[in-house]
Amino acid sequence: MSFAPFAPRARIVLVVALVAATGAGCGRQPNGATAQPIASAAAAESAGAEDAGRGEGYSFRIRYPELDPRWPALTRALHGFAAENKREFLGFVEADDGRPAGASPYWLNLDFAVARRTADFVSVLASGGMFTGGAHGMPISASFNLHLADGRLVELGDLFDDPRAALAALSEECRRQLEGRFEANLREQIGEGKALAPALERMRDWVARGTEPVARNFAVFLIDGLDGKAIGLTVIFPPYQVASYADGEQQVEVPAKVFHALLKPEYRDAFLIDSEADGRGAR
Repeated sequence: MSFAPFAPRARIVLVVALVAATGAGCGRQPNGATAQPIASAAAAESAGAEDAGRGEGYSFRIRYPELDPRWPALTRALHGFAAENKREFLGFVEADDGRPAGASPYWLNLDFAVARRTADFVSVLASGGMFTGGAHGMPISASFNLHLADGRLVELGDLFDDPRAALAALSEECRRQLEGRFEANLREQIGEGKALAPALERMRDWVARGTEPVARNFAVFLIDGLDGKAIGLTVIFPPYQVASYADGEQQVEVPAKVFHALLKPEYRDAFLIDSEADGRGAR
């Protein structure tokens, strides 16, 4: 792990707005080339399908999970997000028609997976990347959380009476966990010498910036649990947000007790608190 002075973030494709558009992308193929479809966008509307194709100097593949037909808002959101990223990707390909022979082909890979399922929520994670030149691909990360009772997609702020207070609580907990994680790594890598203090300072500055209590820093999250009540949130920080690109994506599991009192009344019963402190176990 290396903590250089805080660098400008890599361009992260993070279209986390829950778009409802279901278009299949650009109507014409870039550079006059005809893409060879592996599966059409229309076919990708079916459960567990994919939309993929290739042309001269580029390829794309988008994979969808099998979803319950009673979750139309979730299906629309996934396909809208995919369409926006595909449209952007094909726009890059069309605009850059002067690449030299032998240049690395452009690509878009996007996978949607059902990452969590509780009694009240289902969480889908979008992950992948887009390469349109440069040193490496641009990460894609987004999440979609469906409240099953009303079939509505919820963003983080929708869960809380006071979103600012909730962000402050999440920020504090994520910063605490990340600093502990990174400090342990730094001490192992560079030891207790003179280089440690400035490395720790740079790390803490980077983490503080990346966990500042603003909505955009906590836009990618999952509601944790397995079939029963939810037990917390997993916050996902894309590369460069809280550490170097080489350190990759960082995930922090935040237990429900950190934010339970701040939940809206209609969501409180959906989360289980671990009450270890009073010796009575979970409730």
